[in-house]
Amino acid sequence: MERSRRVAVLLVLLFLVSLSQSVYSQSTGMTGRSVTGCTCHSNSPSLSGSISGLPFGAGGYTPGATYSLSWDGGPHVSGEGGFNFDVSAGSWTNLGAYVQLSNGELTHSSDLARAWTADWVAPAAGTGDVDFTLAVLYANGNGANSGDEWGTGAWTLGEASGSGNNPPVASNVTFVPTSPTKGTGLGVSYDYYDADGDSEQGTQIRWVVDGLNVGALNDQMTVANSWLTRGQVWYCTVTVKDGSVQGTPVEIGPVTIGNTFPVARNLEITPEAPEDSDELRLDYDYYDNDGDPQQQSLIRWYLDGARIAELDDSDRVSALMIRGGDEWEASVTPHDGDDYGTTVWTGIVVIGSSNNPPTATAYISPVGNARTDDVLQVHVGWSDPDGDSIQATEIIWYRDGTRYSAFNDMTYVLDQSTAKGETWMAKARVNDGLMWSEWVETAEVDILNTPPEVTSIAMLPEGSLNTAMDLSLVWEQSDLDGDAEMNSQIHWWVNGDWIREYDGWTSIPASETIRDQSWSVQVIPGDGDDLGSSMKTLSRLIENGAPTVPIIALGNGAIGYLGALDGLPEAPTTPADSLNPLVVLAHASDLDEEPILFSVAWERNGFVVPDLDDEVLVPAERLEPGQVWTVTVTVNDHWGLSESAEAEIEIINLKPTPAWTTEPEGAIPGTFTTFDGSSSSDSDGRVESWLWLIDGIGYSGSSIAVQLGTGTHTITLTVIDNLGSSDSVSTNLGLGSVASINGLSAAISGSTVSLSWDWTGEETLFHIYRSTNPFVTSADSSGLGEPLMTTLTPTGETVETSWSETAPVATMLYYAVTIEINGLEVMWLFEGMNTATVDATNAPASVDTDPTGSIGFMSLPLVGIMLLFALSSIGLSIYAQRRRDE
Repeated sequence: MERSRRVAVLLVLLFLVSLSQSVYSQSTGMTGRSVTGCTCHSNSPSLSGSISGLPFGAGGYTPGATYSLSWDGGPHVSGEGGFNFDVSAGSWTNLGAYVQLSNGELTHSSDLARAWTADWVAPAAGTGDVDFTLAVLYANGNGANSGDEWGTGAWTLGEASGSGNNPPVASNVTFVPTSPTKGTGLGVSYDYYDADGDSEQGTQIRWVVDGLNVGALNDQMTVANSWLTRGQVWYCTVTVKDGSVQGTPVEIGPVTIGNTFPVARNLEITPEAPEDSDELRLDYDYYDNDGDPQQQSLIRWYLDGARIAELDDSDRVSALMIRGGDEWEASVTPHDGDDYGTTVWTGIVVIGSSNNPPTATAYISPVGNARTDDVLQVHVGWSDPDGDSIQATEIIWYRDGTRYSAFNDMTYVLDQSTAKGETWMAKARVNDGLMWSEWVETAEVDILNTPPEVTSIAMLPEGSLNTAMDLSLVWEQSDLDGDAEMNSQIHWWVNGDWIREYDGWTSIPASETIRDQSWSVQVIPGDGDDLGSSMKTLSRLIENGAPTVPIIALGNGAIGYLGALDGLPEAPTTPADSLNPLVVLAHASDLDEEPILFSVAWERNGFVVPDLDDEVLVPAERLEPGQVWTVTVTVNDHWGLSESAEAEIEIINLKPTPAWTTEPEGAIPGTFTTFDGSSSSDSDGRVESWLWLIDGIGYSGSSIAVQLGTGTHTITLTVIDNLGSSDSVSTNLGLGSVASINGLSAAISGSTVSLSWDWTGEETLFHIYRSTNPFVTSADSSGLGEPLMTTLTPTGETVETSWSETAPVATMLYYAVTIEINGLEVMWLFEGMNTATVDATNAPASVDTDPTGSIGFMSLPLVGIMLLFALSSIGLSIYAQRRRDE
């Protein structure tokens, strides 16, 4: 019993010792380890934690913005994973799979993942730098800390300097006009300025009249006349906005709506053709925009140009005051009780008397020929022997000899009604109130071509110009004759000088422009017949141009390069492998010949690698087959303009190199030759599998043994590396004739079987094989023979050329004899050479001896049985002893 207890205690101690060597991962996460890491899994870190999604290259975070982050520990080992991620400011949202928030820090909720995601919300403006710390663990799950990998990372991200927005400013805020009336209307004018260059968006304009807000006018620049009334007091407040930030409100006022001057119109003296017996009367209409009634308007009468004061403010002239031939006219200056309006006049009326018919004259202007943009005007002159004025005029127009009734009695024909190639003339007569003159005709006027007119012109592109832009001209022209543009002239001006070598060019390539030049373009429109008036654009300044987009080459090399094209070294090698450094070669230039600066950012498998920022070479030890590397190259000039480009490359897996040797070095026909492929290699990994194809038969393993006979043998070795790439090598192995004894004969005498043979070679060891079944040997005439079945056990050995034994059984016996060469057995059979048959059916059945003195074939099983009995006996003795001890 005491011995059993000691055994039990020993087993418990061994179990406890085994437990002390196990390591259990925290599968539900840990916090407080983002800086110190996971030291329980090994003494030193071996991983390189990485974060993707932070705006390191954008000048810092934008307060309140949300960034989608992802992180891992770089190249993976198989097994479990975990992390602890802490940030000094901001908050977390949208946690990804197997991610949880604990004690204000992120950690894993399960050990099933190797990469994790979450969204980080940046803190408020003014927070300043934010620290990020990350610890990542990859465990292989073997229960111990051997083979585990962990590492930490720390990053600091500043607040973007441009996150503060300067408010815009409104200046020169004034009423328009400064002394408004109901007739002039009311508006507001101001100048907008934003120090950040932000455009005006969301500006508020508020109107107040007599202390009341007018919501209907919110954000209106003008106040319609219907809102205005004389005597109102108005205020206006302008609050400019740049889309996100408002400026300081600016209030103007008060402004008082002044009086609108009254108007007198439609003045008329009646009757229209007065005689010296008629009374003259003045009629007119009074109008006041403010609705003020007429008060004390001024009426003045004039006889032959002289004011008749006694008729002031009278609306009529007595017939006693007029006589034939008098010329009367009147004026009215309206008054609304406060202000006088503009003085207006009637026409002159002539007092009639005994009458003679008048005489008319007429001509059309322009005289001679006109163009389609000219207005044709008929000028009618007259004379009257009685000194009477003309009371009526009749005019008839003719186009190409045909009367054009639409213009009857009109003194002009608009240019829209004429066309190139037409001929116009007119007839006219006048009336003095009693009689008509005779008709008179004008001279004919031919309508000639009208030159075209430029209606719009622009030099493109719009906005700011720089030396990287081509300049182009677009213009539109109109032609009253409907003629298409033809033979227009184009002139380009640089710094105020006409550059004649560009005449006729509709575009200027960027190569012709230089920074700080002022360019404009002039068009003189043509229609194929005439040139019209020119129009010229305003001068525009050629500003600084951005650098060219960098040209990138990515691959294996010794050194990287960032600079001008003329210094570019030899292109890197592609495809890229993990044995040599990965380099970037980039070149760019600046059209303004300004110095440019390069910056470089690297990503590995989509994750930013901050420690490689601005590096042009990735060391070979950072590379692994299957990785995808992306490089972004940005060029900047000192004016702040930049261009960037990126390139991507995958690190290829190099094929393994197959190689093999044979043992022995020179294969011996008929023996087993060992083919060893362990010398195969893989430069960027390891060889995992060896596949052999020998004479069409497949084998596997780094080393194999194959029995080969006479002739040429094809050996192919295919090796496969740890990433699945493979390569093969083939060769032909020629072997000579298989060596063998000759003339093997077998005879039996009683129970003794005797063998003898011929051998002419050096002394060797002969192996004798026996079977109760016939050997399979070649039946054709090639004489190549067949391999000996390897399952057969040699019956005897000798260095003599004869051998005998007692027939073991009474049956047909089949014998084969092989030789050794250089210690290797030539296990090959040739019909009639090294095989023989003996009929032992009459031999005594009880014979079972071995003439060589070695252990018989059947004795081996008996030895095994006896050994089992012995072991069983020992076990029973031990069991009985334990029972006695109990």
